[in-house]
Amino acid sequence: MDALQIMIAFWSLLVIGFIGLMIYRAHLTHYETDQLFLNEEGGPSSLHQENDEIIRRVNFIQPICKGVGGVTVLMTLLIIGVYAAEVIPTMHF
Repeated sequence: MDALQIMIAFWSLLVIGFIGLMIYRAHLTHYETDQLFLNEEGGPSSLHQENDEIIRRVNFIQPICKGVGGVTVLMTLLIIGVYAAEVIPTMHF
C-alpha cells in the first residue's frame, strides 16, 4: 500500500465520521424549539428543561463538528496535492 491509498482510507473514515456527526446534530436540532416557556409556579417547566438539555448537547458537539470538518477539508487538499505531485511528472505536454 502506498501513502496515497492510506490517506484515502483515513480520509474516508473522517468523512463518514463527519457525516455521522452532522446527522446526529440535525437529529438533536430537530427537537429544539424557539419558544419562551412560561410556568405559573415560576419554576422551569419540563419542556424548558428538555430544550435546555438539547441546547447544551448541540453546544457541546458544535466545536467537534467544526474540528472534524476542518481536518476533513485539510486532508482533502493534502490528497489532491499528493495526487498532483505523483501525476504531473508522468504527463507529457
